[in-house]
Amino acid sequence: MVIAGHVCVDEIVTASGTRRMPGSPAVFMAPVLRDGGVTPVVAAPHGPDFEALGAGLLMLEPADRDSTLVYVNDLTGSRRTQSVREADAATLGLPGPAVTRALADARALLFTPLLPDPAPSVVAAFTATLPDDALRLVLLQGYLRELDGETDARGGRAVHERRFVEAPELLPLFDVAVLSDEDLPGGAHASASVWATAHPTTAVIVTRGAEGASVYRGRERTDLPAYDVGKLAADALVGAGDQFGAELALALLDSPAGPRAAARDPRGLVAAVARATRSTALRLADRSTTTVPTAVDLAQVQDSA
Repeated sequence: MVIAGHVCVDEIVTASGTRRMPGSPAVFMAPVLRDGGVTPVVAAPHGPDFEALGAGLLMLEPADRDSTLVYVNDLTGSRRTQSVREADAATLGLPGPAVTRALADARALLFTPLLPDPAPSVVAAFTATLPDDALRLVLLQGYLRELDGETDARGGRAVHERRFVEAPELLPLFDVAVLSDEDLPGGAHASASVWATAHPTTAVIVTRGAEGASVYRGRERTDLPAYDVGKLAADALVGAGDQFGAELALALLDSPAGPRAAARDPRGLVAAVARATRSTALRLADRSTTTVPTAVDLAQVQDSA
């Protein structure tokens, strides 16, 4: 399995100081996939600063730039603020030889951008290299974010909600697209319905936290309840969306029909989403089963970035 997109350095700013740790969906997905018997490899631009943090990821290519994308999470005020530095270091290029070889043998590609990059033409170069029956799954969060044009005192650029203008070109490249209702507050379900109707070969899944998940395919919507594990602490929810994406991929990979066929079958996909919802809830209720960084380290950093 190949995870492609972005990795980042999470910088957590509190009254007691600043901590740096490896971030990104890949950091949260990899332990879930390994628990499921799958060892993922990662294709993402990064610098030696990311490697020095010891993320434990199998990177397909060595550090190829001076620095890595940085997400700054400032917890010193009454509410968390988020900004980005080193955005120029996050450009994902066309797959090189090592990535191409990995894609050619992969049963699944999990595409996990943290910014609206790369362009659909580059993404298409990744998906086109996969075997025909390989699963193609994208977490949309990066394409739903844009950065402020001004920099703050730390050199960061604030993160804002963004229109998914690449949808007509990008969505047809994937079997499944996943977003959280928090990625587009008040508009996630309306957008998912529009996207799924316009691109009926792509299922769009909206995760709804404690309320479960919704599956959109064509003009149909299927709501699945959450699996009740009781009230969870806020820090237990860090990376929940990324872990759900990994659990969903594992559920589809386990299908006798094959992952892509299962993703395209309405009943098969709904069954996989139900399993992923349950597995994710149980995992969040027992963080000791994962190698996710601790609550003290992450404070209240939102999903993976």
